[in-house]
Amino acid sequence: MGSEYKQWHEVLCAEFFGEGNERRSTVLYVDAEVERELAERVGTGLAQAVVGELNWSDPHRPLLSRIQRECEMWEQNGSVGPPPSLPVLALSVLAATCMESSDGMLRSNFYGRWSQLFGEQPSSPRAHKLVHAFEDVAGMWEELDTWLEETGGLYGTSTISTDECYWKIGFPISQALVRGSDRQVLTRFFAATRLRPHNPDEVSGRELLRRLRVWTAGRDRRLSPRLMEELASAPDTGETLIASLVKRLADDWDGTLHEPEREHRRRAMGLRLVVADRGRRLEWLAEACDGIDETRVAVPGGRTFTLHKAYGDVYEGLESLHPSWQQLGDGLHLEGDDLVLEWAPQEVVLLRLHPHLGEWVSTEYFEPGEQHWILAADSAVRAVRSMVDALGGRTIREASAPVPGWKLIKGVRAVNGLAFVSALDRGGDHAHVLEPQIRHHAALSGGLRIAPEYRAGAGVAGHFLRGGAPDLMLPASDSQDGRVEVVLDGRTEKLRADPRVPFPLCLIPLDEGEHRVGTAHSSQVFTLHDGLHEGLPPGTGTLGYPCDGTAQSELSEVTDSEAAIRGAAAARSISLPRTELLRSSVLEAVLLDPHGGVRRAKQRSVPAWMTSRLPAAALGPCLEIEVPDGCVWLVYRTAARWSVRAVVAAADIPAPAPAPDDYAWAYAVLSAAQRLQVPAWLDYVAAAEAISGKRGSL
Repeated sequence: MGSEYKQWHEVLCAEFFGEGNERRSTVLYVDAEVERELAERVGTGLAQAVVGELNWSDPHRPLLSRIQRECEMWEQNGSVGPPPSLPVLALSVLAATCMESSDGMLRSNFYGRWSQLFGEQPSSPRAHKLVHAFEDVAGMWEELDTWLEETGGLYGTSTISTDECYWKIGFPISQALVRGSDRQVLTRFFAATRLRPHNPDEVSGRELLRRLRVWTAGRDRRLSPRLMEELASAPDTGETLIASLVKRLADDWDGTLHEPEREHRRRAMGLRLVVADRGRRLEWLAEACDGIDETRVAVPGGRTFTLHKAYGDVYEGLESLHPSWQQLGDGLHLEGDDLVLEWAPQEVVLLRLHPHLGEWVSTEYFEPGEQHWILAADSAVRAVRSMVDALGGRTIREASAPVPGWKLIKGVRAVNGLAFVSALDRGGDHAHVLEPQIRHHAALSGGLRIAPEYRAGAGVAGHFLRGGAPDLMLPASDSQDGRVEVVLDGRTEKLRADPRVPFPLCLIPLDEGEHRVGTAHSSQVFTLHDGLHEGLPPGTGTLGYPCDGTAQSELSEVTDSEAAIRGAAAARSISLPRTELLRSSVLEAVLLDPHGGVRRAKQRSVPAWMTSRLPAAALGPCLEIEVPDGCVWLVYRTAARWSVRAVVAAADIPAPAPAPDDYAWAYAVLSAAQRLQVPAWLDYVAAAEAISGKRGSL
């Protein structure tokens, strides 16, 4: 190879595959500006260096035979360092960045720009030879992709992609779509959409494009015009080039921001919004990052907050930062040396009940069949109201939000498949709020669940009542007819169904027992049961009223197999203990009386008839606790905060009368001091402050 070509190879190696690129997405982006900057180091242009290596003189040998020979020698010598084809590949990317409708060429004319870089007219014989030689260039791209994979990320991870439409020219186009500034913005997008590092949930490329369109809608996120054009024109079906590229970037994303100006790469995560206390209070929720148990973040030019990792993989420390209408509409940015938290501004926020916190938390996608709340700015309420009304079903409820200028729309569900599809297809400014996640795998949702499956590795989605089987969420179809091949207990059938709408398995008569459903690539197992009371509970009496449609009027002795209305021996007077339901996600709970007494809440034992029919580890979402006589308040702690509620009627709560040294009682009260504002509770808070000496200091 000539000296100029070698110099370009060395410069490209250092720029794109050098130190600091290990295990980071590698995009060989070379446009006219980058080419000029790198040419200053070499002293000659990229095209000129490549032209010097072309074989124009021997018509019996390939045009790129010299470079191909160097690649063969490189492979024979152990493939040390990037392949010698880098300048040729970089030049093909330069051609892809020049693709636009000008100079008599269409935007789609890659080969015209490719020939133009070599100084050839598109219709000339030499241009035809350059086009024919591009099949060899495509092979070089595949070689580079294989080398990056085989080196295990030592020089970076590959983003080289193509599709059936482009094939050969798709390789350089995939590198031309995302420039350096785009990569920086995309890492912010991955964080804002709460994508986890290396995409362990396997969010599909099409789903990422859907989220990216929502994230960029109506706002300048500073993505390059070329990427924005590709994003707007990409079809919603099939694995497009842009979808494949964004998916590879997401799979390689390590959870940090792309900030070349910083030596230390910061982790990033999107904030969630919590609507608590039945819609009366808003809070910010920050999910914890692995490896960062404690850190500090600040509003630029404002307050600083110390974050501590708490139970449930969330951070404590943002409780005093109350969401405002300005933050909701304009966004919120918290920065630290190690962590960046961001809330992207939006007019409409979709919320779903969190399975552990028991509060309504913002989410990225709509789940058909499940209940949702929508928080909408007044400017969007009319459009949102019209949109959710089109879903049919139960009447929604509307209430004022805890911040001025916003409304809460409660009880939003999609139970009518046709109405749901119609609402989505009709579109609108906020239709993205109703978009379900685009799935690559089959999933189950809804159903009359008896119990979840807690056995690790058992692979069972849950236990359901027969006749109340869950709904099947189908993956998106790539076939031309839009049909998905579904496998149920070994039987296969093709269904033409919208992947956004769940298929109701309860319509299929299924026997009691275990069932497997899904596709050839992904399936789930669930079980059906006729019920939990198929036998007589222990201690059932032997006397009863035989019943054959109508119960007999005379009492007689009955056997276990007879249908009868029977009772059990019981005392003349039964005093049942008072009980309260508490979510199983509660970490600790205490019961308080007016006289300074503190009792830890005790869970009632699981009945024998239940433990004999369910797995030992199966627990429902709530615990039943006994409330001793005299106790008036229940104080409990979740992963996010302390809370309190009365366990007797407000009129029956006596004034507090603790002793001066009832410190445990005072500590319990003060833990939830700000969580309730009723007069009776404020009297208890005042008494606790007097004991702790903190009156007036909170």
